[in-house]
Amino acid sequence: MNNKIFLYIFYVFLFISILTFSYLVFSQLPPKNISVSILLYSTGKLAGLIGFLFLSLLIISGDSARFFDRFFGIDKIIKFQRKFAMITTVFVIFHPLFFILSTGNYFIYLIPTFTFIPLSLGIISFYIFVVVMICSRLYKKISYQVWQYIHILTYILFFLSIYHAFNIGSDTKNFFVKIIFSFLFAGIIIGGIYRTYYKIKHKKFKYYVEEINFETKNVFTLKLKPNHKLNFKPGQFCFLRINKNKLYSRHPFTISSSPNEKTINFTMKITGGFTKTASQLKKGEEVIVDGPFGVFTITDDKKDLVFIAGGVGITPFMSMIKHNLYSNKKQNITLIYGARTKKDIIFKNTLDKIKEKWFKKVYVLSDEKSFSKNWKNGYIDTEIIKNNVDNLKNSLFYICGPEPMKENITKILKDLGVKKSNIKIESFFW
Repeated sequence: MNNKIFLYIFYVFLFISILTFSYLVFSQLPPKNISVSILLYSTGKLAGLIGFLFLSLLIISGDSARFFDRFFGIDKIIKFQRKFAMITTVFVIFHPLFFILSTGNYFIYLIPTFTFIPLSLGIISFYIFVVVMICSRLYKKISYQVWQYIHILTYILFFLSIYHAFNIGSDTKNFFVKIIFSFLFAGIIIGGIYRTYYKIKHKKFKYYVEEINFETKNVFTLKLKPNHKLNFKPGQFCFLRINKNKLYSRHPFTISSSPNEKTINFTMKITGGFTKTASQLKKGEEVIVDGPFGVFTITDDKKDLVFIAGGVGITPFMSMIKHNLYSNKKQNITLIYGARTKKDIIFKNTLDKIKEKWFKKVYVLSDEKSFSKNWKNGYIDTEIIKNNVDNLKNSLFYICGPEPMKENITKILKDLGVKKSNIKIESFFW
């Protein structure tokens, strides 16, 4: 419910702001003899106001992402930022473009001459925006330290833009516009303080390689020993960084250990340079960990749990199963795990050792035949779910695996009458 309230507040603020800007800009047009030039110029003004509004919200959402993760999930926030950044770019580009089309003079809106400081600073802020957007697209090739400096540029961009707006824009003198800008200014300050506090607080956390265990031929578990206890919920993930081999980008991995264990475990499939390097780390080497994040967690301790996994998608469920094993209150868990062959089943030895009454498992093999009790052939389908889930109506379904599998299982569950609210899907967004 909280996430819906936040969304309503956001959309209302956005709607009122755009409506206010539009009314102020176009209500000032002369009632007669409106030329194309004046209309283009006014559109440029509106694009500038909306562009600044969206830019501010983009910065605020980035600074507060870790806080709002508990409501929305940071994966959804990052997806929102990427789409919103594209929309923001359109309005920011339209701002000088419509001015140029209005006057036919590109020099004054693209080259800072410093004869009029507010205009020159506005032009500089435009180029800073372009640099930040390009760097955002190339984040995997930019070191963590450089990225921190680029983020500082966003604050410089904001303050240059607000100075430009208040000293050159006639609409910023309006009372309602001042209120909107004040909210944005306060949001930037609060977001910046929160981000700084978070960085300082988590800087003391260090994680060192304890050991690496290969679960299958190309899947391994990286065990890290923290110098402070990491509080997380089973099903959450962290961003990992490795300062070697020019691996600048952070990568999200789900925690496969339970909160009761002394090490923080991440189970990965070798698919690229980062995971290959991670599989070759030596004991004692440091790994930078940021988190935990995510809302793919158990939200109801009364319903039965059905975990449907494919391949390396077993990782969040391993954390949940082990946590249930160690906790006092046991929930009924049914694990339906799809893999190609028996050798591809991750954590098979651990799963087979669990003999508790509350735990039931079914392996589904697509590329290998098996006729044992807990083995099925083919792919996870309607019959397998119906035959192995005792209570479809009173169960929470958690799905994690390849995209086609998630889409297919979701459709099957809906056809079986499972409510949308009882279906939880882990999304891979990186």
